[in-house]
Amino acid sequence: MILAVDIGNTSISMALFDKHQILKRENCNSIDGFKKQLSTIQNYKISSVAISSVVPSLTVQYSNLLKKNYNYSVTIIDHKLSQLSLKVKKPETIGVDRICNIYATITDYDVPAIIIDFGTATTYDVVNSKGEFIGGAIATGIETSTKYLIDNAALLSNTEFKFPKNTIGVNTEENIQSGIMYGALEQVKGMIQRINYETKKNHNLILTGGLANLISTKLSQPHIVDIDLTLKGIIYIYESNL
Repeated sequence: MILAVDIGNTSISMALFDKHQILKRENCNSIDGFKKQLSTIQNYKISSVAISSVVPSLTVQYSNLLKKNYNYSVTIIDHKLSQLSLKVKKPETIGVDRICNIYATITDYDVPAIIIDFGTATTYDVVNSKGEFIGGAIATGIETSTKYLIDNAALLSNTEFKFPKNTIGVNTEENIQSGIMYGALEQVKGMIQRINYETKKNHNLILTGGLANLISTKLSQPHIVDIDLTLKGIIYIYESNL
């Protein structure tokens, strides 16, 4: 069994894989939480750990923990291990989570494709019909922009992430929900339209990340939601290098 670990800017996801089946999936946001989650899988026979990380300092910290405290073999995923065709300047600067998303999409779904990941940032990754990554876009994430708004406006308070019934809100909470959620939805629709227009292609749409299911409820274009896309990509890349 292989443990896949995805270290992001705001949270850590981990999944225990038996071949390509996820047996257990957990999220945490601290090393203490990570240790607690690891304690729940000690009875499984884990042969190795594969890590995707966009936070170099945490890569070292978590890798050392897994090696020294648990005696696991650790593989750090990067763009070279993926052996993807990356038709962009400085491929080494592409986030490893995006690399994993691209690899999993090419493995599991039809291309050309646009992969939209709703995380700390909202990323758009474009894969052509040859399975080549040709570039993309990065926008402020939904939760990130909401936190900034609330932190910098004295009269605003935390609010639930959901689509209000109407675009025109009748109280502060609905105003925030409308602006954030419908604004994000229109951004997604607009970006899909612009990418299709620029490439003169219609793309298969793959949504992933924490708010993918919520955005999916209002997105009229045909699409696929795969919350485990990054974790699958970690495993696929790891396996391709055995």
